[in-house]
Amino acid sequence: MKKIILIAAILLGALTNGQAQVINKNAAKRIGEAVKEGYQDVKGVIVQDTKPTGEHTVWDLYAAPKVGLNLSNLLGVDNNFKLGAVAGAYVEVFVAKNLAIDVEMQYSHQGGSGIYRSINTTDDYGNPIIQKYGPYNVNLHYINTNYIVRWYPWADLPWSFTTGVHAGYVISAHAKEKNGKDINLKDHIYKGDVAIPIGISYEWKQWQVEARYNLYFRKLARDTKAKDLLKNARNSMLEVTLGYRIQVL
Repeated sequence: MKKIILIAAILLGALTNGQAQVINKNAAKRIGEAVKEGYQDVKGVIVQDTKPTGEHTVWDLYAAPKVGLNLSNLLGVDNNFKLGAVAGAYVEVFVAKNLAIDVEMQYSHQGGSGIYRSINTTDDYGNPIIQKYGPYNVNLHYINTNYIVRWYPWADLPWSFTTGVHAGYVISAHAKEKNGKDINLKDHIYKGDVAIPIGISYEWKQWQVEARYNLYFRKLARDTKAKDLLKNARNSMLEVTLGYRIQVL
């Protein structure tokens, strides 16, 4: 009797294990097919067969990530150009056949180098003098929101021109003296900045190359500590970006 119970238990275990393997194989197969179908769907959305022109359908909707480099310096003070990074994304909707509105979020690294800090002081005889320290490397990190109007002047060519409003918010601002101390400028400059962007772009398939210059108006320094270094400086930035346009609607 014990032998019969033992054999039955072994057969039941083998049968259950076999069923589990079949179920697991079927589940794995269904999961694999679902992943494959999902990949094809995503690929179909991201990779589109398109030949861009300067004429679109009203309410066409695009989304585009973008990355690039910028060349910046500080106007109003002696300094050298700084190479920085730009990254972001925008959503674009066409309100006419050749006119679109973009809303863009963007990170940018800006600033200038070779800047000297000037301190008003006196010499040993009490005469007023200006003491210079430096040079400093100024690093400004911004989160920007751009509201852009994009115009395609030629119906058969994918060239576009842009302008609008650029609003920046500083998230980090430091001035590093060569072989010296670091000055945290974040609480000594204005948090917000504003500029007018002027740009030109060209599209090839889904790729877009754009060059844009931001014309800034606001001075950076808001107190004496910042003015000792930045004086009446304001930002200046030229950026070149590569974007990948995906038509959503």
